[in-house]
Amino acid sequence: MEIVILGDATEAGFGCGSIRVTPADARRCQDDARALSLTRVQEMARCWRKVSGRSPVLSAVGGRADRWSKDLVELSTYQAGFFPRMDGRALALSRFDELLFSCLDKQWSTPVNVFVRRSSAGDELRKWLTHTGDVFLAMRLRQWAGHHGDKAALESEPCQPENFMKEARYRLSDAGDEIQRAGLSEIGQGAPLPVWGVTAYDPLAPWVAVDDDTDHQRVQLLEERATQGVE
Repeated sequence: MEIVILGDATEAGFGCGSIRVTPADARRCQDDARALSLTRVQEMARCWRKVSGRSPVLSAVGGRADRWSKDLVELSTYQAGFFPRMDGRALALSRFDELLFSCLDKQWSTPVNVFVRRSSAGDELRKWLTHTGDVFLAMRLRQWAGHHGDKAALESEPCQPENFMKEARYRLSDAGDEIQRAGLSEIGQGAPLPVWGVTAYDPLAPWVAVDDDTDHQRVQLLEERATQGVE
């Protein structure tokens, strides 16, 4: 056994890759394998069902304070960063997309140019990309450029088609500049992004990240937010 493929090049785009494993490595891993306890297997199964469910992790209310719930806290906060946000009464880009737009302007940029952008937004964006991989950056730029046709937030043109990270270059359109300055006019204006079991910027399931009265963040449906008198 030489190659083990991790993941798949799915629409979700949360990375795929490979590692080289020698037969000796594989035998050593097999020798070191230990069975998980039934309790731990059940915890992991509950965690997976929550992560892959049709509702974002942070949409849950209450719940038991057991080990698997605590394990979800950091993961769910990360997940929320891909959903559009309610900023007061305004609908804003997700934190990830806000950083992405901040690393673009009216000049043409390849995904590589965006990746190496020297700015505070560029520094934070690179931290995100340590989890998603740089391929996710190129994919997200392509999604924004292909969303809403001639009203897309990003303009694109071919560059080096043989290199995925340079196959096209992008710049903010007038619509993208308006989104960056004033936020989203409606949730469908954002390019849809599958995030595990749910989709961000989906008008049929308009989940948004909000800050409650504590230091915690939540993800709620827009109509739920409206009943609380925010919109």
